[in-house]
Amino acid sequence: MDFELTTISNMDAQQLPMNGSHINLDDFKMDSNFAWLLCSLVSIMAWVIYITYYNSRVIGYFITRLLNHFYIREGYMHVGSLTCNVLSGKIMFRDVVYISYDYTVRVQDGWLIFRWWRAYVPKDVSEDLSHSDTRLSVMLNGFELHVYNRCEMYGNLEKLFGLEPQMFPCDDDSSGSGSGGGDHDNGEMRTTVSSSSRRHPQTSALSQGHSWRDLIPVIKVDVASGRVVFGNRLVPTTLSINVEEAHFVYSTKPAASRLDHFMHFTKCKAENFKVILAPSPKYTGMVDDPPRYMGEGFVVLSSNNIELYYYMDEAGLVPAEPEMLQLANGDIVESAPPIWGMDIKCGKGTDFSYGPWADRQRDHLFRFFFPTDFQPLKVTKAPQPGEKRSATSFDIRLSTLNEATVDILFSKNKETNAVHINVGPGSYLEVTMPWVVCQDGYVTKITGQLLHLEATTSLQYRS
Repeated sequence: MDFELTTISNMDAQQLPMNGSHINLDDFKMDSNFAWLLCSLVSIMAWVIYITYYNSRVIGYFITRLLNHFYIREGYMHVGSLTCNVLSGKIMFRDVVYISYDYTVRVQDGWLIFRWWRAYVPKDVSEDLSHSDTRLSVMLNGFELHVYNRCEMYGNLEKLFGLEPQMFPCDDDSSGSGSGGGDHDNGEMRTTVSSSSRRHPQTSALSQGHSWRDLIPVIKVDVASGRVVFGNRLVPTTLSINVEEAHFVYSTKPAASRLDHFMHFTKCKAENFKVILAPSPKYTGMVDDPPRYMGEGFVVLSSNNIELYYYMDEAGLVPAEPEMLQLANGDIVESAPPIWGMDIKCGKGTDFSYGPWADRQRDHLFRFFFPTDFQPLKVTKAPQPGEKRSATSFDIRLSTLNEATVDILFSKNKETNAVHINVGPGSYLEVTMPWVVCQDGYVTKITGQLLHLEATTSLQYRS
């Protein structure tokens, strides 16, 4: 097969037709109009690229500088990017981090929608606002809260024991006087308490009127891949609460007592919920191996779905005369204090694991985050008329909606044994933790019921 190559000169190439027309480069003139056209095209391309890829990051940079300069006094806050759309009321953000001495909050990305176009209907906050329209929605992807210290509590322990301040060395200039300094601190604490008590009536009066809850009666928050962590390198294990997907709804409704203003409540539905005791990174002490590993660590609780209900009364003021109520059976009792608690309902695939090793890790975490001051407890004074009422206990109720398993794990000479328990739906556990100290101290009450209990063990039966 023969090929014939034909070359075309530059002059002939200029005369070739393109799309049915002749183009001659000599006809183009580089005048001012053509230069302005090129500048406009380049500017438009640069502006589109900037708006698409860099504008949100530049806004995030300036917001980061402004927040740290004017608002963040202790800690640091970083905003990677921020985009605002006024027409849809949507704010999108990415790589948001807040770091303080005690905790760190991180959000990979998310958005916030404020529905400003919905009609504003004034309501009293004591009404049931849970059936109102949702004006504010928040979506958080990759949310993480890491609590690793309690500087204020350890700073108070330094003052109590007369140690040199190391938590806040520049905060206290008059703490080197031994017991005199302690008296001075107690005086400051009494002054702070009394001043806060004087401010309570103003706060209560404001809470009775219109507030932001009137404008935003219902808040919905969706979290994808969330985690709450407690621990640091000074404790052998870190407590991690993981959830793959969670949906929160916050609103208010009438309080249980007429003396209180209203009740805060938050409903949550979570999927693939896990509570894990994982080894702490960079821990240099003695290692206590768990009886078994389950993925990232020792899984204390796992459930396919879980429902959480948190409630708390917004306390009112103590009346001048005690308000008496008549019960259905005819008894006359004093009005109950504000209620505060949380209900947890576990769905399908619920497994509990505990044992001596897990209890030791709980003790390490509790001692670090709630260090004892070795001082005798003082009886909590009852609020006087005109002061703010206070809750006397925190109530927790844990129940199972389906069958669940409980494993009590023991380990000796690296050999793991277990007591395996199956419980039926409807089993529950109620814990009442007192929040006040009485004349005879306080008592934590734990009651529960396990239905259709079946237990087996791998241990040899002993006397």
